[in-house]
Amino acid sequence: METQASCVNIKPVIEYLETAKPTVDIAEFIRGLDPEIDALENPIEYLTDPNNWISSIVLVKIHERARILFKDPDISFKIARFAVENSSLGYLQKVAVKIFFSPKSSLRHIQRINDKFSRTKRIELYRMDRNSAVLRLHWHPELVLSKDICLYNQGLYAYFPTIWVNKPLEIKETCCYFKGAPYCEYHLRWPFAYRLRHYFSRFFTSRAMLKEIIAEQEKDKEIIVRKYEEVNQLNLQLNSKVTQLIAIQQTGKAILTILEKDQLLTAVIDILAKACSICRALIMVTSDTGDTLHYLHAWGFEGETPEWMKNYSIPIERRGNILTKVAREGRDCHLLEVRGEHLKKEHFFSRENKPIAIYACPLIIDSKVVGVIAIDAAAIRGVPKETRETLKIFAPFMAIAIGNAKLYSRLKSQMEELKRSRILLNQAEKFAFLGHLAALLAHEIKNPMTAIGTFIQMLPEKAHIKSFIEDFYAIGMEEVARINNLITQLLDLASTKESHFEPADLNSLCEKMVLLFTPQASTKNIHLHLALNSEPCIFPMDAEKIRQVILNLISNAVEFTPQGGSITLTTRRRFQAPVPPGFVLEVQDSGPGISPELLGRIFDPYFTTKHRSSIRKGTGLGLFIAQRNVQDHNGTIEVESGPGRGTRFVVHLPEHAGGICPAPEYSSAFFHKSGSL
Repeated sequence: METQASCVNIKPVIEYLETAKPTVDIAEFIRGLDPEIDALENPIEYLTDPNNWISSIVLVKIHERARILFKDPDISFKIARFAVENSSLGYLQKVAVKIFFSPKSSLRHIQRINDKFSRTKRIELYRMDRNSAVLRLHWHPELVLSKDICLYNQGLYAYFPTIWVNKPLEIKETCCYFKGAPYCEYHLRWPFAYRLRHYFSRFFTSRAMLKEIIAEQEKDKEIIVRKYEEVNQLNLQLNSKVTQLIAIQQTGKAILTILEKDQLLTAVIDILAKACSICRALIMVTSDTGDTLHYLHAWGFEGETPEWMKNYSIPIERRGNILTKVAREGRDCHLLEVRGEHLKKEHFFSRENKPIAIYACPLIIDSKVVGVIAIDAAAIRGVPKETRETLKIFAPFMAIAIGNAKLYSRLKSQMEELKRSRILLNQAEKFAFLGHLAALLAHEIKNPMTAIGTFIQMLPEKAHIKSFIEDFYAIGMEEVARINNLITQLLDLASTKESHFEPADLNSLCEKMVLLFTPQASTKNIHLHLALNSEPCIFPMDAEKIRQVILNLISNAVEFTPQGGSITLTTRRRFQAPVPPGFVLEVQDSGPGISPELLGRIFDPYFTTKHRSSIRKGTGLGLFIAQRNVQDHNGTIEVESGPGRGTRFVVHLPEHAGGICPAPEYSSAFFHKSGSL
């Protein structure tokens, strides 16, 4: 609120109302003058203190309300007369007038006197002679003013000579700013006899003025003492609010950073204890069914928390208990004198150093009471008001803290349950995997053993036939070698080989593998094409494992690509958020493709289609091993294929082995259990 007028101009209006219309409610009369004034604890006291200032809008409003209330267009003039005759002016205003002894002396200093109490106008002493003068009031056009203010000024100028026990001046307004003139012009006239009074006043005014100043200063001294006490109280309240705000900020930080229930609640109550004086504190929470309060946390009790305290619970419907009463009603409760209350022996606080006073406050979330916090005091006058108010402010934060602690506890319990479930699931999947692997391995071993068994059965009858013995030897050795190969690969799978990461060039490995397969591809007239990144693809890798990945992919491509086909190896850098930077290896062939029903199984161990052809022999472990090697690099391997459109394998390898690549489009469930072999 911008200020242009002293409250010395408002005080006479209020005093006039109290005198002329004692039935008027002054508080209601001044309500709505200004939001800042309405927000004050005592607006009347503010408006009647000459040391305070208000805006011109407030000044206009209060004079307008007085005119409407009295139904008198000249009420502002009468209020000004009342102000002078009943000493409603501030003593500084009266002293400033008295000190100049006469109207003529006062008018010479009229602007200085005006500036002490109003900044709404500039006063021009246009002309003055022995017993008359002409004043021009130049109102500031940017301010909100009214004719009522003009009349109030006329009344002051007309009756200020009565301060020297003279008659009022004759005043006439010849033009008015509020009727379109550029200013208000007042013609003032006073009797010639004022000169004689002026002469004698020089001898008596100073003494009278001194007495009045001393009396007014004594009053001001009382006001200053009262104001000092008020300022001191406000300062104490401000310090309390600052402490509360700091405590609230610290509480919010604790709620966000501490998850463990006991640690969080201890931290929050420690912060509360610093913000206000508390002796002990107890937190009770409602059960899931809402019919019982049970112990959650205690603070300030000596020693370790006893078992009976941890097991303390009360039915909410129990009468005569402050905790259950607060939980039922959802309102705080203060017992000023516990000794006058008949508390049961099992009452929580009664069992541990009976207190003098107890204060309990509900903990509410979403209009539902979730608990109660109670504190006690050793003071005779109960728990201090400041402490109770601070606890009310803290209660919602305590409720949030308890809610977060409950959620964390529930989440932790669910995570433990999930962890146990995953262990059981992993065990079940491991057994399923081992069973499946055993079945596949048995199938792979059964075929050669059947062949060997058949020859052994025929051996007694055909032992003398040389060709039979030669065939039996060749086939037996071949099938035994096949079984030995299966067992060797199984042992390789079972033993997890540790990865050794050293900087190596992916482009160089691709070139070596293509060179290795060039003779085999040439026999089928297959074109091996390299589309390598223009710069070396050097990053930490286990070169032997990556070489095996490339070897298996090219080997499959060469076997399945028909005569005159093509195979392309591509490498490139990858910069695509949120995936970490790395490198991509692609192997594209022009083979027959893979049917959709088989596409999801190609990474399963011992799954192969090569044995269906007399020229293709395989164990079904190549892609399984390739996927595991890529996984060891925190990479992924994906496959895109379809009947008649070839197959493309895409390997994503992060630049740093610690990076994580996106999950592959097709991956074997068995791959993730390979460590169980």
